Amino acid sequence: MADRIYNVLFLCTGNSARSILAENILNQDGKGHFRAFSAGSHPKGAVHPLALKVLESMGYPSAGARSKSWDEFATADAPVMDFVFTVCDNAAGEVCPFWPGQPVTAHWGIEDPAAAEGNELERERAFVTAFRLLKNRISVFAALPIAKLSRLALTREVASIGTSEGATSLAKGATIYHNPDCGTSRNTLALLRESGNAVTVIEYLHDVPSKDRLLSLIARAGLSLRDVVRKKGTPYKDLGLEDASDDALLQAMLAHPILINRPIVETARGVALCRPSDVGLDLLPPDFHSSLVKEDGAPFLRDRSIAGSDHALIAALSAAGLPTSDVNEAGRSFFAYSTLAGEAVG
Repeated sequence: MADRIYNVLFLCTGNSARSILAENILNQDGKGHFRAFSAGSHPKGAVHPLALKVLESMGYPSAGARSKSWDEFATADAPVMDFVFTVCDNAAGEVCPFWPGQPVTAHWGIEDPAAAEGNELERERAFVTAFRLLKNRISVFAALPIAKLSRLALTREVASIGTSEGATSLAKGATIYHNPDCGTSRNTLALLRESGNAVTVIEYLHDVPSKDRLLSLIARAGLSLRDVVRKKGTPYKDLGLEDASDDALLQAMLAHPILINRPIVETARGVALCRPSDVGLDLLPPDFHSSLVKEDGAPFLRDRSIAGSDHALIAALSAAGLPTSDVNEAGRSFFAYSTLAGEAVG
């Protein structure tokens, strides 16, 4: 049986340079395994001439390349995407359309070659650099054993690719929507700082995110509005929000930001509501190790997906007097837990 072909959409604001380069690179280098597309939130309507020139000079045909809106890929008859990658920071922060099929997403931000200044040679060199950085990312992506990876593992892999050489500050850093009165938020902030990330701290009770920004964060976290509403210690009941519409709920959250649960964290690996604070580890490199513990002395726990046939799992189940004959049944998932220092705990 022929291998499945995966659909990949590259997004940037203007869809004239970076996303065009990425689309054409993957269509050639991943031919037979991937089908690439590109689009923009505010398309310029024309592809940058230097993008076309560099593609042609590198042996990547660009016939048919055009600047178009991402709305084309949100219609009922559009190709269903398996992956959606933003390659510019502006697009990463915008509210995207609903993508049918729940594609795996990641931010692969690199600097905009179209913004380069200087003479013609210097500006062309910026496009050559962008081409190289994107080709390197795409080479790593195309080599992933996609069919063998869980969605969680795949999400981590593609997010890690976005932090490689040439990554923008958004792709390399972290932003936390923080409440300093919350222990979970303080633990999460300590974790981010311990990891070496450049952390932007937004005390959202005073610096309230815009409507579009909040919606973008929630969508990228794969959550609904109600998933991020905080009820305890808030005016949730007094405002009668139990049966409120999403629009009314959103307006209440913006007017009373204490209703926004915390902390929401954004890194190149994605966005998550980090409750418990251990969830923040999913947004950090898997090789991050530390002796850091939480304020109450409890360890941060990292989870790792394991097979049902894992020897340590079988031994633990047997020691507990639990059955092991059904561990390989379909639909079962198992995880091993360890501290940041690498000590196995279960």
